[in-house]
Amino acid sequence: MKFNSKLLLPALAVFSGNCQAFDWLFDPRFSATERYTDNLRMQINPTRDNLITTLSPGVLLGYMAENHALNANLNWNELIYHGESELDLSEKIANMNHQFTGERFKTDIAAQYAVQSSINTQLDLDGSGNLQVQVPRTTRSLAPSFTYNFTERNALQLSYNYVDVAFDRTEALANNLGYSDYDNQQLTATFFHTYSQQLTFNFSGEYSVFNSSNNSNTSQNLLLPDNSITNRSTGSKFEQQSTNFLYRGGLQYQYDEQTQLALSAGMRQTENHTSFLETVTFDPLPLGLNNVFNLVNPPATKASGHVFSANLNRKTEWGNFSVSAAQQLNPSSSGNQQQTTNFSGNLLYNLNERWSTALTASYLISEDTRTFVNNIIDNNRTLSTLTPSLRWRWTPEINLDLSYTYRQQDFSFLNDSAIGNNLQLQFSYQPQINRQVK
Repeated sequence: MKFNSKLLLPALAVFSGNCQAFDWLFDPRFSATERYTDNLRMQINPTRDNLITTLSPGVLLGYMAENHALNANLNWNELIYHGESELDLSEKIANMNHQFTGERFKTDIAAQYAVQSSINTQLDLDGSGNLQVQVPRTTRSLAPSFTYNFTERNALQLSYNYVDVAFDRTEALANNLGYSDYDNQQLTATFFHTYSQQLTFNFSGEYSVFNSSNNSNTSQNLLLPDNSITNRSTGSKFEQQSTNFLYRGGLQYQYDEQTQLALSAGMRQTENHTSFLETVTFDPLPLGLNNVFNLVNPPATKASGHVFSANLNRKTEWGNFSVSAAQQLNPSSSGNQQQTTNFSGNLLYNLNERWSTALTASYLISEDTRTFVNNIIDNNRTLSTLTPSLRWRWTPEINLDLSYTYRQQDFSFLNDSAIGNNLQLQFSYQPQINRQVK
């Protein structure tokens, strides 16, 4: 796990003067975004278009010392959907990272707490692709790691990653597996060998446990023929647990100061355990009726697959470009794990000191790993995006960004595509302050 030094660059520039035991970081920022979309929910036949305003204040806090550093990012996104106020939401995202470097070892710990919009996250690698309703999503994560350098060339990293995701579902969405709560725990051991200044090899083994659940309960009073009243409760409970083993080898090659290449490939083995319980109970129990308990518990399923990743980054005098490809297993909100294959590319071209343009493209294939008899419709999908953009650096503190995004999503159980067009204008302000907290 790497410490995100990019976040500290503005503060480093501010506090590059007299070096003290601690350099305290304070970096506020603000952005305002207007976005127009003709298919917010990614429907095959959209019913309306939308204009969304997003107001985003944020601040970076922390400190830097000789051998340790801390930063905390606090962000607030106020989402305003004009004409559909029921979708309005206040996103709250807090990230923390601490790093300590000793003579032969390094520790790193990262944590996150986030309340986010499902409309903004369900198209991600860990989403189900369902954007029909707004469901607040709460994410909690913790990721510590420890790296020990045996020699200048050899090092071992041990890391743990815990993620917990919960949805604030309404009663109408209680049975919707597209908004299933889940948690994922992952243990990883990685060995690094530096062959030369340009070439580094790595070998890793990973064990993870994924748990997903979706519970619903409804009750109704019934009038019986003898004019007595009984309460009928109907419940359902879906659970899945998956254990995964992954083995991977890779390399990082720095051709020169401007060009970097990273490759890795490996195998994964997965075992899934799934159960589904339906209950119907009466209180009191009328004559002639019985409580119903229907448990579906199919045998465990096993599967294996490949994982790989490839990244190429190149910096030039006029800008930079990168291309990447990856296949991996992701925990997801669709009630199961998903194998995703993703291809992406990004090109940035600096027209002059103030103007720059960029082009980003991606193609995602998401496939279910679940085999369950009651799940007739799978969640396999593909998502294509293309985003050209233009940036104007108005002042050193203010940027204006104009972008257009084309999105196309296809589910395997449908014979048609959902297409969305998005136009976005963003104003961002980051004051160049000279402030050091004493």
